[in-house]
Amino acid sequence: MTLSTRSGNLSIRRRLLATLLSVVAFSWLITALVVYFDSRHEIEELFDAHLAQSARALLAMSEHELAEQQIYQSMVGGDGFTESIEIPYADTSGPGHEYEDKLAFQVWTSDKHLALHSGNAPTHQPLSDKEAGFSNQLIDGGLWRVFSLTGEPSGIRILVGQSLEIRNELIGAISNRLLTPVLLSLPVLALLIWYGITHAMRPLLRLAENVRNLEPGQLKPLPLQDIPDESRPLVESLNLLFGQLQHAFDNERRFTADAAHELRTPLAALKVQAQVALAASEEAVRQRALRHIIQGVDRATHLVEQLLTLARLDPADALQETAPLKLGDICRETLAEQANAAQQKRIELSLEANCDGQMTGNEAALYIMLRNLIDNAIRYTPAEGSVCIKIDCDQEATRLTISDSGPGIPVEERSKVMERFYRGSTAQAPGSGLGMSIVQRIIEGHNATIGLGESVLGGLAIRIDFPTPADPANLNET
Repeated sequence: MTLSTRSGNLSIRRRLLATLLSVVAFSWLITALVVYFDSRHEIEELFDAHLAQSARALLAMSEHELAEQQIYQSMVGGDGFTESIEIPYADTSGPGHEYEDKLAFQVWTSDKHLALHSGNAPTHQPLSDKEAGFSNQLIDGGLWRVFSLTGEPSGIRILVGQSLEIRNELIGAISNRLLTPVLLSLPVLALLIWYGITHAMRPLLRLAENVRNLEPGQLKPLPLQDIPDESRPLVESLNLLFGQLQHAFDNERRFTADAAHELRTPLAALKVQAQVALAASEEAVRQRALRHIIQGVDRATHLVEQLLTLARLDPADALQETAPLKLGDICRETLAEQANAAQQKRIELSLEANCDGQMTGNEAALYIMLRNLIDNAIRYTPAEGSVCIKIDCDQEATRLTISDSGPGIPVEERSKVMERFYRGSTAQAPGSGLGMSIVQRIIEGHNATIGLGESVLGGLAIRIDFPTPADPANLNET
């Protein structure tokens, strides 16, 4: 037995891999974004603190220089800062750093005179119009972060600026160091997850192999060892299904074997009687053999009809076509049909209907059930006996009782009566042993129950309880 697969279907393994990788990648992305924005914030705080500290140090030195020049000018005469002093940043011959041209500062006196500035700072205007605090300014086509500070009471204004390219480059470097390992580790992680999923799914693969190795007609239960808890209900359900199928297969095989055996016997008898008729030299012997042939054909016909009826009946099908009906009407029709057979044995047929037997069911199936029950009662009841049909109703069930004055069935054999082809030790009339099996299927299809007991007439009493409809008012309209 082989299992075909289509490559277009997405396997559980691929779904798990895609889901886990997506979750991990998404989690790493969220983590990287959080780290990125947190790092950016901390870097900006650090550089802003550095700008503020540089401005305060430059202010202190400028005020000190101004105080010394004021003392000197008071001695020799003149003003304070007389010219702007430029600190050249373009000279890289000595020790320095490539980021020096990304930093700039200006020192303005209280009379708006540029006293000191870096070589890359503009000379015609301040780095920022803001008197104090931080601001972002566009200088020479680039965005700068500028901190302004004014000293009291000197009035000296310090502006320290830093190009945002430094911060962006640092943030970019940190981001690359965060994301690069993540991107490089995703393929490795995918292989590890694939291996883990493959290892975890080995019990399912073994389960599939066990199912693939099952043979039709030999549906053994699947082993439950090493089965994950999530798959155990599936395996248990499969075992239950396999058990039911195996039971059905066994029943069908037994039915086929028994049917072949039961048909072989009357066919063999027919052959013998036909040979007797052919070989008989006397007309009386020939006529007796032909009568036996006719009886044998009748018995074989009855057996075949019972077999076909049993094969067509399914407990689930009995409830597919149901309708409101009256059990009493079906009993009267069946008794009228069986009246001729009862008269031949001088058997009294009677019906005691304490109610109409309103219920919901399959009329054709119930007719077959009653015909088999009454036919059996007539067959096994001696001549001049009695067969009584009784209908009783209450709020819980509609009870049908078939009583006869026949030999009955011993208590120890009553549980076997519903089996196919079973004939009790007291059975003296011809039969196939299929009638009660047919009755059992119909009863199961109507959710009814059956019980066997002793009849007040001295024979067997069969009691069948049909559940009362949930809304009997609807049945009164029929």
